[in-house]
Amino acid sequence: MSIYYHGTTQRNARKIAQVGFLPKPPSRAVWFTTSRAYAARRARHKASRGRDRPIVLRCEFQPQQLTQRLGKGRVTGKGSVIAVRAALPPTVLRSSPMLDIPSAPEDLAAWVNELLGLKPYKGASRRHPGIDRLANWVVNRLTAATGGNQISNGELLQKARQWLPEFFRDVEIDPETLRVHRKIQGFELEPEPAVAKIDPREEEAFDCLAASKPTRRIRGLKLLAELGDADLFDWCTMYFEDESQEVVIAALQTTLRCDGGDAEVIRPFAESEDKRVRAAAIAALAKHSDEEAPRWFERGLKDREACVRLQTATLLPQLNLTEHQDLFELALYDPNPEIKRLVRKITDGKGFHEMRW
Repeated sequence: MSIYYHGTTQRNARKIAQVGFLPKPPSRAVWFTTSRAYAARRARHKASRGRDRPIVLRCEFQPQQLTQRLGKGRVTGKGSVIAVRAALPPTVLRSSPMLDIPSAPEDLAAWVNELLGLKPYKGASRRHPGIDRLANWVVNRLTAATGGNQISNGELLQKARQWLPEFFRDVEIDPETLRVHRKIQGFELEPEPAVAKIDPREEEAFDCLAASKPTRRIRGLKLLAELGDADLFDWCTMYFEDESQEVVIAALQTTLRCDGGDAEVIRPFAESEDKRVRAAAIAALAKHSDEEAPRWFERGLKDREACVRLQTATLLPQLNLTEHQDLFELALYDPNPEIKRLVRKITDGKGFHEMRW
């Protein structure tokens, strides 16, 4: 068995502990890595978007066995990253996010609403008397000196049902799996899974990514970008270690279409002697380095190669023109006419004057 890490949020970690890893469209993949540091950075990024706490889950499984069980194309891995395009049970976990159970009223209200599939405005409020009783019970149990400070899913469910009965009416829940069944007039109803229309580009993307030709793998990344895959940056990271330099460049360029990324895994490529690799990497760092972005802009705009400077200059509109006037001027005075034309369009009418020699 091999050890892998999965970076997520506390809220999602609780769901995983209950029902396992459930892949989401469009890529329908679950991501793991052998690098705990990478998983931690991805967890922090996800938590910052959802105002949640980052959690790194430690998992154990054998990729070869998964491939045999799930079939060809369902397990993809390169370097330190692996993607599994299938659901995985909670038994692969070797760390327990449920030990860090909700105790604050707002977290308990969210737990109840997520369990029952209720929107916050229709579900339990953090001010509900039952939530208040549940929060007091959890805190007392966790701080008890009797050694009984472990709370199971079943116990938390029992107390929630006892103190918030109106939300659990006509609902049957398995205390082990927390699977919900609803009853209407004596008939038990299985929750109907949402039927999502599958974009034909999905399967084409994965066929391409597994292809032997670099041009096909590049097309696979392009298709995932068009689909707006939430895990696009992780797919790009996997292909940073591709044997084809063309694929590596395409993966670095594709990160520019990601909402968020991990600058640490991009940084080594900024030292490449290949000008196209360096251009793609510095542009990606300018987009994904947050407070360090201006430094990467400056480095890219001062590079000896025009293609590096040009690719960096195309990202200047993401900067505040007033705060970073020096960077715009640096590009405006570039000896390459294409770069000057590009920046003139951005700065036209903004009080900038071209330097004349």
